[in-house]
Amino acid sequence: MLTYVGIDQMAWLSIPGDKSSGKDFKAWVDNFMLAKNAISCTSDELWGARNGLLHMGTAEAGAHKDPSIRKIYYTFGNAKCTKNDTSDVFVLKAEDLILGFLLGVFWFIDHLKEHPDQLAITSAKLGRALGVRDISPDPSA
Repeated sequence: MLTYVGIDQMAWLSIPGDKSSGKDFKAWVDNFMLAKNAISCTSDELWGARNGLLHMGTAEAGAHKDPSIRKIYYTFGNAKCTKNDTSDVFVLKAEDLILGFLLGVFWFIDHLKEHPDQLAITSAKLGRALGVRDISPDPSA
């Protein structure tokens, strides 16, 4: 789940506005995760998986009414999925998703180095997200 949160945050950092959408999530995944990684699923499938986990705690989401969007089930390490080998399911190793995300972050950073306008937007947002805030009580109150 936290990997999907990270993707959401990177998508938000990649756009000029303050509210990112599923379209932005999918664009970031397409441009920085799937374009250079060997993950054999689509951004639509990752968006559906994100929504299923976030909103229902399942592999299913409204997007799965579209038969072209497979559900994503997860394995880890050398585990093999032997019971759900159907055309509507894609089995993704959790570490491949995590590594794909981390590599996507590096490729996004490289992209920002070549696009100063987008770097300015991302930097301003990071300043808001990672800024230091004084939480000590107001002594005058």
